[in-house]
Amino acid sequence: MRNPITDVRRDESLDIAKGFGILLVVLGHLFDGLIVARYFPSSVHWPALWVYVIYLFHMPLFFVVSGHLASGKHRPAGQTVARLLPTIVYPYFLWSILEGLALVYLSRYTTSHLTLASLIRILWNPIVPYWFLYALFLCQVAYLATRRFSHRVQIAAAVVLFLVPLFLPGLIERMRSLILLETVRGFLFFTLGVVSVTQVRQLGRWAAVVSTVLFAVLAFAAYQAQLSGISGTVAQVPIAIAGILATLAWSRLLAVRSEKRWERADSQGAKERRWGMTAALAFLGRYSMSIYVMHIFFTAGVRIALKRLAAHPTALATAIEIAAAMLAGTLLPLGLNWLVSRFHLDAWFGLQHMETSQRF
Repeated sequence: MRNPITDVRRDESLDIAKGFGILLVVLGHLFDGLIVARYFPSSVHWPALWVYVIYLFHMPLFFVVSGHLASGKHRPAGQTVARLLPTIVYPYFLWSILEGLALVYLSRYTTSHLTLASLIRILWNPIVPYWFLYALFLCQVAYLATRRFSHRVQIAAAVVLFLVPLFLPGLIERMRSLILLETVRGFLFFTLGVVSVTQVRQLGRWAAVVSTVLFAVLAFAAYQAQLSGISGTVAQVPIAIAGILATLAWSRLLAVRSEKRWERADSQGAKERRWGMTAALAFLGRYSMSIYVMHIFFTAGVRIALKRLAAHPTALATAIEIAAAMLAGTLLPLGLNWLVSRFHLDAWFGLQHMETSQRF
């Protein structure tokens, strides 16, 4: 049986990390939407704390994983860009337009003020949450320009690109291009992913524990300090790195443990049945794209429906809403991915093909 840690074709630990990350994406957007909609009383602070902690590292995690995967590929630049068009560019425009139309239609039920005419802005001002695809495409293209240099030069270039816009806030404001800030920040983490492949493969239990404790301490301190501006942006980098290291380290430990378990089962002649938390996280990670592009439709729908049913939500109603929205935001996109794959329409929806007989 293949080893997910050494097999260059697919590293299952990265799938596990992406699975954990996509759950944070759904949870973060859910809490953020509830806060903006004033679902929680002003005296309740824990949702804002959750959002703050999640947003510290969940998207940087995906940039690091993307850089990690890109580091092992050496395709010609033209071929690389050609592969990015159906996997990143097309899904970006398709799902941005679909969500934009939904926001226009449902504007009386949501906090959105988007108009039909403003959809043209997705060319330079992405709709949440699809900014990630926009920034990831630019990061992939930028990496094509730096991949022939040494790791030191790549890191230096990424750091410079990250810092320069921070000292030109007036220019960024006049350009009204917040995506530029997200892109240079993403490229820093993307590059860290590129240069840290060997180090990440060596992460073990000690690294997992230390990075987890370090992230918790730094995140709590940052939340209490409420730093803003240049100092706040720079301070978030080491915190995000600690959170990413913790996620990658625990993911590798889970992958190794899972592989040993199934190898032991095979040696005993037992049929392979990959169930449990580790397998579920890896499955979510493999199809995180479908969850990412579709979850906002279902979490928002559940939030709107349940809010109308419970004008004065209790603790139980809040727990039910969060659980229902999380399930809807993860399972329904996977179900739709399976359905379109069954009819070989996944490419039309910019999704990864899901084997209809696949088990996790």
